Amino acid sequence: MKVFAHRGASSDYAEHTYAAFAHALVLGVDGIETDVQLSADGHLICWHDATLNRTSSGTGPVRAQRLSDLRKLDVHSWKTTHPSGLHSLPARYTSPEGQLVTLEQLTHLMVQAQYPVELALEMKIGAWPDGVIEDAVLEWLQRWGWDAATGTLMPDGEATDVSVSIMSFSTAALGHVADDVPATWLCQLVGTHDVDSRATGLIGPSVHWLTAPSAVDKWIQADRIVRMWTVETNEQLRAAARLGVQQVTVNDPSWALQFNDAAPLPLLDRVDG
Repeated sequence: MKVFAHRGASSDYAEHTYAAFAHALVLGVDGIETDVQLSADGHLICWHDATLNRTSSGTGPVRAQRLSDLRKLDVHSWKTTHPSGLHSLPARYTSPEGQLVTLEQLTHLMVQAQYPVELALEMKIGAWPDGVIEDAVLEWLQRWGWDAATGTLMPDGEATDVSVSIMSFSTAALGHVADDVPATWLCQLVGTHDVDSRATGLIGPSVHWLTAPSAVDKWIQADRIVRMWTVETNEQLRAAARLGVQQVTVNDPSWALQFNDAAPLPLLDRVDG
């Protein structure tokens, strides 16, 4: 199974921060998953929530803040310090003041890693009118010379090791970009009660779909790539492997990468919670 780092290595560092993304790449993950929101002045920001409240020192909507104001926020200290000290910031992961990451910065970071890695980009729809986030993502793809045939970023015609797939829970959002992004590189996300309602090359079910193995098998038999989120326990990882799930999105990529390398599985003692 390919291992995607959910919002970066978010078990070790605050989600969507430079440290979380950089650490995931140091571990050698197969992919990075990120959500994107738009700032008031039109910058794509790696951020999950529509508001600042949960993961920063700020409050209010992300869309109301300019990038220069967002950069003043503390986006790291909210993460509970781990006894091992993993949440302290090594110098190579830049300063506490430099943890906010734009999509542009993440792209540069992944290109500089210089190994094959996929960026799984989720368009967070809802805070802006229909089409605004989608058009910003399409403009970013065009600026980076994204090749629709290979899925690879090719700025100035030079191939990189970074491929890109576009994800959303919104079928309308996926439809908005479908003229430019082939189904091969589109991922329909489905939660606990969502319905798989769009023909895409990738399907992103939550771990709750492990209780519906026939549905997972149907997707695989239809030659769709299953990218399951967010896998957190040994039991879930084993079940996904037994079903033939090709990709897993995890908060702790180090643990999941060990699973891939282990035969038999070592005592990693992952538990819910």
